[in-house]
Amino acid sequence: MDELGDRRSTDRPTPAAGELAEGAGGAVARAELLRSRQAVLGGATPVDRALFARAVGRAVAETPEPSPVTPETGARVAAHRLTEPEAPVGRRAAEAISALSGEPDTRMSDLHDLAPEEHTDPEGSPVLPALRTAVFGAGRGASDLGGPLPGGGVVGGPEIVSLPAAPALVCDRDDRIVRVNAPLLRLAGRSGGPGAGDNAADAEAGLFGMRLPQLVTGPDTDARLVRPDGERVRVRVVRWELPGRELRAVVLVELPDGGEQERVDRRWMAELERLAGVGTWSYELGAATLSRSESLLALYRRAGVEPEGVDGPVEGEQVSLLCRGLRGGGAAAQHHVELRLPGERLLSCRAEVETAPDGTPVRLVGVVRDLSEQRRAQDRVRHAGRRFADLMEMVPSGVAMIDPNGVVIDANANMCALLDVPLDALRGTSAADLTAEGPFDLLGPDRAELPGWLRPVAPGARHGYRVDAAPLLRADGTTVWCEVSASVSTADDGSWFWLVACTDIGERRRAAEVLRSAGTVDELTRLPNRAACLTMVDALLVGSGRDRVAVVCGDLDDFARVNSSLGHEVGDDLLVSLAGRLQRELPVGCTAGRLSGDEFVVICADHAEVGGPDQLARLVADLLRTTLTVHGQPVQMTASVGLATPVPLGDVRAADLLRFAEVAMQDAKRRQCRGGIGMATDGVVSSATQALALEAELRAAITGTGLVLQYQPVVGPDGTILSAEALVRWHHPERGVIPPNDFLPVAQRSGLLRELDLWVLRTACAEAASWPEHRGRRPSVAVNLAGLLPGDADFLPVVDAIVTGSGLDWGHLVLELVETSLVALPPHALAAMAELVDRGVRFAVDDFGTGYSSLARLKDLPAQTVKVDRAFVTGVADDPAAFAVARAVVDMARAMGRTTVAEGVETAEQFHVLRGIGVDAYQGWLFSRPLPAPRLREVFAGGRLATPAASAASVG
Repeated sequence: MDELGDRRSTDRPTPAAGELAEGAGGAVARAELLRSRQAVLGGATPVDRALFARAVGRAVAETPEPSPVTPETGARVAAHRLTEPEAPVGRRAAEAISALSGEPDTRMSDLHDLAPEEHTDPEGSPVLPALRTAVFGAGRGASDLGGPLPGGGVVGGPEIVSLPAAPALVCDRDDRIVRVNAPLLRLAGRSGGPGAGDNAADAEAGLFGMRLPQLVTGPDTDARLVRPDGERVRVRVVRWELPGRELRAVVLVELPDGGEQERVDRRWMAELERLAGVGTWSYELGAATLSRSESLLALYRRAGVEPEGVDGPVEGEQVSLLCRGLRGGGAAAQHHVELRLPGERLLSCRAEVETAPDGTPVRLVGVVRDLSEQRRAQDRVRHAGRRFADLMEMVPSGVAMIDPNGVVIDANANMCALLDVPLDALRGTSAADLTAEGPFDLLGPDRAELPGWLRPVAPGARHGYRVDAAPLLRADGTTVWCEVSASVSTADDGSWFWLVACTDIGERRRAAEVLRSAGTVDELTRLPNRAACLTMVDALLVGSGRDRVAVVCGDLDDFARVNSSLGHEVGDDLLVSLAGRLQRELPVGCTAGRLSGDEFVVICADHAEVGGPDQLARLVADLLRTTLTVHGQPVQMTASVGLATPVPLGDVRAADLLRFAEVAMQDAKRRQCRGGIGMATDGVVSSATQALALEAELRAAITGTGLVLQYQPVVGPDGTILSAEALVRWHHPERGVIPPNDFLPVAQRSGLLRELDLWVLRTACAEAASWPEHRGRRPSVAVNLAGLLPGDADFLPVVDAIVTGSGLDWGHLVLELVETSLVALPPHALAAMAELVDRGVRFAVDDFGTGYSSLARLKDLPAQTVKVDRAFVTGVADDPAAFAVARAVVDMARAMGRTTVAEGVETAEQFHVLRGIGVDAYQGWLFSRPLPAPRLREVFAGGRLATPAASAASVG
């Protein structure tokens, strides 16, 4: 790069002495070769300096060789002679050219080998006349230069100029240095001091031909002398023209105070650069020299950068660009470039032009900073920001940033979707405009109003809070309820802002409303539920008209048939239709409610307004008795109703009054098949109260020792006991033995049938396991199940655990089930029954013929035994219909390989008829009453039971 001036390549080979010819041709060739190498390897000498050196070389080459002189003259003999006219000069010419070309090995000492007639300046430095003529022109003697100098010397050229003791030099009209004195060499750092000998000559040769701006830069009043090590000495430049205006003398006056301060400043600057992690360089425009700070060199070493590359200095591109701008008169005062290096390193290189006070460009200065860590930190911040943005997009809630004035700064996509507002429109919107509530001003009249969900924050405070429900406005004017979570965060500039997260709780509020209404409103019919009805009745009973309050409960008759035949959806539609009819047609003062499944209630505040309690009960029954068309199907509905009114005296609560009405309704169902009306009399209520007490006592008896088993034998035609059916009995401590017909309905209503079945099965298996044999075989035990059914998920595990734990053989267990429990069994129930049958258990259909199915369903029932119900057995001897049914059942069972047992046989006529139609076994009082377990063991040991067939055989 030309702008860098006198750069030298240290790896260029130094030419040997033999390579230099002894003549002008060799000298010129040597100079041309040097310039060629510099053009190829870099570091070319500036053009003006090269032209100057070339002129010197030619002048030396054209100078005739002087004759030898005698020692008396005191002259020195030249070391080289011309051998050919084409090569008139030797080593002296080559070294002169080399010195002017900038070679480091150049020496000027050989210029002392001159003839005695050659001129010598006052300092004793001889100069060849031909060289002086080539440099300063021909015919310039003392007269040409204008006369004598102030010191008495005669002006004839630079060699006769007398220089002062201060640092001084002589320049020609082009500011090329033609002579320097020793003090200047010492000041310029180019000499070791006085008496340095050849070193001083070399240093003078190094300055010979250099342009003055390359050595001294800046204005004359405050200039800088550039030393070879890059150090700058602060000097004042004093110039004057020598006579003839062809030469100029220059004296440099050192400014020690300023220089010392500048050295101190440089030390501080170096320390600051080290602390800041930067490096600096400068390029003197006048001297064309480049210098780097130590911190810059250290920075380059850390970054793995070679300052002087094959293509020149690293800074060359910026120097070249700025210099081209200066030469072109452009305004490019600075330049910045980022240099990316391997290993993700990044250097920032910034350079600018430094000018003198008058605007003259003086130097280029550059600052190099290692941005690797900074850029990595910026990347981390950018990545963190990107992660934060991605997180905000993933958050299901709407998130907004709001400044202290309540203005939205930014928001995520979910916030925009929540409010149905584009992001550009949402930015800059006041938070007060986003709320459906009126904003309030907590910050004074000089602050913007804030919505209720945006709380003011004291300066510097950091906290978070949550608002459970806040109404926000959507773009279409609708309200969206949100849960608001707010916190205070800090921006990059240190200011604070709100970070608000809004979650749509509309569905949650609707669900909560449903839950709240579920406590008081029936979900299907939207009528008041039981809890709401109780609250309503309690409020009426504390009023002055409590004696006129009436409660009517109505239960739909056979509503299960609708669900099973038409489906639950049709049943639900039917209930909704009846609820609507009650709401529309009940008189004023009456409120309808739904207590449970198919049970409604009507609460009347004053039954006198509707004609009295009886009229109210009939009105409710008529409203629930109707034909409705549901999904195209006509459905005839009736209801049994019960009426209750508060007693004149005594404290009656709403729960009591409602219970009395339900008791009256259940009594009407027992007394009438459909559409009955019952009144809550003292007897009805007492009976219900007793039933409630009986339920509690039965529960205690099941878990205690109040229940016992009795067994009724099942015999064959000859009186052999085949099995015994277990029958439960309750020994009440106050009421004595309570028959099953009294407590089994209580167990069914209270949900105790399963617990009762488990107790009976567990006890019967344990007792039957120890039964003795009867006539060579052990009788089986039969257990009737009504609460523990094959359709239960745990039916098989429960039966397996009980039988296995009792030690009873599987082949000695008979499980009796009523016909209705065996209809439409699910697959898992059939599988459980099949598993038990494989183990040896037999199933019997109890009370066959009393269910809803026809005799044709007998083939589908998974049972091995069919028991003919006592309703058919009682009239089998004198009722043709009963006889026909009994015979049909026996015939069908026999045809399908099933055995039959006749229940309730009490007379010999019944026995003979049943035996005649093919019944296999018999059970009834004709053979034996139910027996306690010890008495049954005695019967097993006593032989066969008496039967009409056995008696006839013995008589015969």
